[in-house]
Amino acid sequence: MAMTASTASTASIASSADLPATDRWTRYNATVLTICILGWAFDIYEQTIMQLVTPLLIKEWGITPATIGNITTIARWVGLIGIFVFPALADVYGRKPILIFAILGYSIFSGLTGFATGWVSLLILTSLTRIALSGENPVGMVMVSETAPTKWRATALGGLVGGYPLGYMLCSAIALVVVPLWGWRSLYWLGVLPALLVLWVRMSVKESPRFEHVTTAMVKEGLKKRLDIFSPVREYPRDMLIASLVYFFYLFTWIGWSAWMPQFLANEKHLGFQTTATYLTIWMFVAIFAYWICGALCDQFGRRYVIPAFAIPAAVLLVVIGHLDDPMSLFWAGLATNFLITGSFGSGLGYTTELFPTQIRGTAVGASYAFGTAAAATAPAILGWIATSYSIAAGLPLLALSFFLLAPLFFFVARDTTRKELTDFVGEKLA
Repeated sequence: MAMTASTASTASIASSADLPATDRWTRYNATVLTICILGWAFDIYEQTIMQLVTPLLIKEWGITPATIGNITTIARWVGLIGIFVFPALADVYGRKPILIFAILGYSIFSGLTGFATGWVSLLILTSLTRIALSGENPVGMVMVSETAPTKWRATALGGLVGGYPLGYMLCSAIALVVVPLWGWRSLYWLGVLPALLVLWVRMSVKESPRFEHVTTAMVKEGLKKRLDIFSPVREYPRDMLIASLVYFFYLFTWIGWSAWMPQFLANEKHLGFQTTATYLTIWMFVAIFAYWICGALCDQFGRRYVIPAFAIPAAVLLVVIGHLDDPMSLFWAGLATNFLITGSFGSGLGYTTELFPTQIRGTAVGASYAFGTAAAATAPAILGWIATSYSIAAGLPLLALSFFLLAPLFFFVARDTTRKELTDFVGEKLA
């Protein structure tokens, strides 16, 4: 569902009901950003668990790498329900209540996943968790884009997704302690607590002013909310294609990289679980700063130049790392690769929220996110098949190609939205 009306009607509203631009940080938008970062961190904490314990599951249940890859891929496909539905609901009922509902959902199912007894129950519970997890991410991203200062929006969006390495690092660090003591299930059980904490904190945050502004203006004009999930494709076909490609190129690389890197280091490169967890913890700690750095650079110079500057060397390193065997070489090459991949991730994905008006922003972002993820979710399975027949290293060039294609997309195709005020109504032109 999304708020829709004719282009002429909403354009007329825009001319008479402008929302003042936000040019500075306030207590409100800083709080929204902080809470959404925590939300992403705890979301990714849950997603990271299976990535870290993949070697343990393969050994305990006697399953193949391809089975784990299929579980991850199917769960992400099921998660498309959340990606598509939750942001659309946020266009109707508001960003805040949908965020709260998503957090409550994934906190419950995350805990239940700790009781999985085999790959079938793991698949079912992981898929249910993924619906809520996948719905929270785009809604949080939309809310941050609507509340952050215009001249710092890319920085804020980069910092938002900086919750990703924070959650990854937290999970890796906790795994070093609790897995040897209580086993891999304890990681899922502990994942319930921070999610509930974030749920409580988010209840103190007010609704997005832009959403309230659009809702109020539409009510005054007698415009109603109705089901129109095709509005973004109909009104903004080119931007929908660009947004879908952005999601696909980023997520195909990242999903494949993050899903198989623990197995690649621990088993294929013979580093073991403890060393692998240590490497990943350090990499993700450094990546926290990468998100903010890339975001600030995008605000200063524009994504057209900054994203290719991160994407091209990352693609090269993805190929190189597959041919390394020395532990220290793997550590430094992996650190640089992870910095470049994750660094551009936040401001790159956040770019999609700037392409569409507030009126259908959630629906448009959710739909393009779903389209891109549907294709990108094949990465774990494809790499799993390659790993079963050859090696994980043999599949890394495929990830490199996907990430490399971000460079021409941003440089030649995507329009520049750097430091430009967001639009609110369908038909309204970007300032």
